[in-house]
Amino acid sequence: MIRIALVGALGRMGQAIARLADGNSNFSVTATIERDAHEQIGQSYAELTGIKHVKTEIASWSMLENADSLFDAAIDFSVPASTLITAMKCEQLGKPLVVGTTGWVSNELEKLQSVSSKIPLLISFNMSVGVNLLFSLAEKAAASLAGRDFDIEIMEVHHKHKKDAPSGTSRSLEKILLNKTNMTNENLVHAREGIVGERPRNQIGSFALRGGDVVGDHTVYFFGEGERIEIRHTATSRDIFARGALDAASWLTNREPGSYTMQDVLSL
Repeated sequence: MIRIALVGALGRMGQAIARLADGNSNFSVTATIERDAHEQIGQSYAELTGIKHVKTEIASWSMLENADSLFDAAIDFSVPASTLITAMKCEQLGKPLVVGTTGWVSNELEKLQSVSSKIPLLISFNMSVGVNLLFSLAEKAAASLAGRDFDIEIMEVHHKHKKDAPSGTSRSLEKILLNKTNMTNENLVHAREGIVGERPRNQIGSFALRGGDVVGDHTVYFFGEGERIEIRHTATSRDIFARGALDAASWLTNREPGSYTMQDVLSL
């Protein structure tokens, strides 16, 4: 059984992971962690969430005693500042870390990635099997259509509570598509308004819609003359991401220090 330290445990993803682990004999959530100033520090996780078999109290990293013997791997779906604290703690203890946190800026992400020299680290902004297949298919399509007259656009839709835009998944798609088309961030546009003129050929548009309770939709469009290709993934449950995070934690416990992705876990 793999013992999990769950960071961001009261968030939507944290609770989804805890529920799935609760029904899986291969995992046990042995620490539920939030930031130091969180108002529910010290309260029973089971009472707060209704996930009865997780017998922990909400704690912060600074409160945990004997953390080295408490967990085998950490999963963090929180915010960048909190995730960096988790990374330092895991580096100190030599524990694997799975990160699904989004909303990073480049210098923060560099700090996070630096711990991979000491521990196994997996960063993925979307841990579902389907989305990682979407990445592979989009990469193949962009490579196949490179040099041809196709315009590429990305559209994503998420619930109204999501704080960052574009989504981490869209950011990953942007990076894949820019790389395969030999373009840079200067060729990327996130908004169009007013008299913008004819669409440049060497441009990728990436747009975010927010509303309701949408779990996550991502579509990559390849617009040609007389034809259009759409590659789409629709998520209807957060369980797909939670299941992927647990699979990643299990896979990572047997690895050497280094930086890994869900493509490695899924052998895509």
